[in-house]
Amino acid sequence: MLDESLLDAPDALARADRRGLLRDAAEAGARVRTALRNTAEAGVGGLAPEGRPRAVLIAGSGTAATAVADLLGALAGAAAPVVRLSPTGVAPAAGALRWALPGWAGPVDLLLIATTDGSEPSLALLAEQAYRRGCTVVAVAPRTSPLVEAVGNAHGLTVPMAPPLNERYEGRERHGRPERSERSGNDTEADGPTGNDPAGEPGSESGNGTGAEPGSESGSGPGSGPGADSGGRPENNAGAEHGAAAGAERADTPTAVGSGAFWSLLVPLLALLDRAGLLTAPPETLQKVADRLDSVAERCGPAVATYSNPAKTLAAELAESLPLIWTEGTAAASAGRRFAAALAELTGRAALAAELPDALPAHSALLAADVTGGTDLDDFFRDRVEDPGRPRPRVVLLRDRPVGGLTAAPAARDLALGHGTGISELEPEDGAELEALAELLAVTDFATVYLALAGNAPA
Repeated sequence: MLDESLLDAPDALARADRRGLLRDAAEAGARVRTALRNTAEAGVGGLAPEGRPRAVLIAGSGTAATAVADLLGALAGAAAPVVRLSPTGVAPAAGALRWALPGWAGPVDLLLIATTDGSEPSLALLAEQAYRRGCTVVAVAPRTSPLVEAVGNAHGLTVPMAPPLNERYEGRERHGRPERSERSGNDTEADGPTGNDPAGEPGSESGNGTGAEPGSESGSGPGSGPGADSGGRPENNAGAEHGAAAGAERADTPTAVGSGAFWSLLVPLLALLDRAGLLTAPPETLQKVADRLDSVAERCGPAVATYSNPAKTLAAELAESLPLIWTEGTAAASAGRRFAAALAELTGRAALAAELPDALPAHSALLAADVTGGTDLDDFFRDRVEDPGRPRPRVVLLRDRPVGGLTAAPAARDLALGHGTGISELEPEDGAELEALAELLAVTDFATVYLALAGNAPA
């Protein structure tokens, strides 16, 4: 059951949010800006690839890495195949997971490693295997993780993962640095669940010490092989602080499943593949993505009432329902799959995602089925404890701008309403494809968190 009264009680939401999920969603824009700065400091903007890679291989563990691989594949399209290397193992633990390169991988391929942990031994072995095969290796991982050193030994490039804001503040205190209150011009105060917790990015950190790239060597970029020009990547100057800072900026469990971790992994890889010519994601577009995320955080924060808050409204509409997530558009399809995965992971709620128009025949039987088990759900005297009834389907339509003006949305509405099924629609404001994607992801992220908190999920 969803406690709708909790949605309009910011203080109660804050108490229920023991894992900091709302704060993580609110600071997504700041994480994008920090990731952009880390990407620039790592020298990605100066890379000069020698042509496009034949294929892009992506390895990483967890929901965030899976969503990153899915999105990059959708955005790259036909420019180059994007292959996710699925792990094997007896348990979802860092030491138990195993990755391996396909037999055809070689010098003309690019290996991307995205992880919020960085302690997975098999990812380090994968980087070494790629080096022996001649693949270019690029990783996004926590700054002090063991993977950073392994990728450096493989002559690869590492971009430090942008940590949560609270970890950055704690890291400064550990190192005796004063906390800075300056913000970039585009940063905003979020409607965070903890009062004055900032959603914007704090002042720029120094390029020395914590701003340096530890454990990496000048090596190959994302070109046709390891010989691509590294474009003036900065020298490694973090050796003295590598040991002292161990664990200061490691991702923790809450952020590993949240939106902040997703954007921290995604942004450097978007910038990298932009340089490789596989997609379009220049720095100015990614700055607009951060602005769009800030705008959504303002509209969807816990202090905004449900009637004017699209994320709270969506959460209330999905209460006691089976979400059927129908998407239209390349970006929306990736957002829909990530929404379904996040609902399962954070709320324990099953959801099905499918793209229009294929979703209509695929889910029509679900809409026509008797989900009540023969029970009249409108019966006032029905025992709602002993006979709660099965969840009714509810369609969530995520739309990007249709190509050529063709859209299956009217047919989707007719099918849903013809079966008496409710429908919720999200359509982003005008902007670049990445901006539209950011808005869809941010609204659904907030909705997932509200469902987790008000729906008595273990948040």
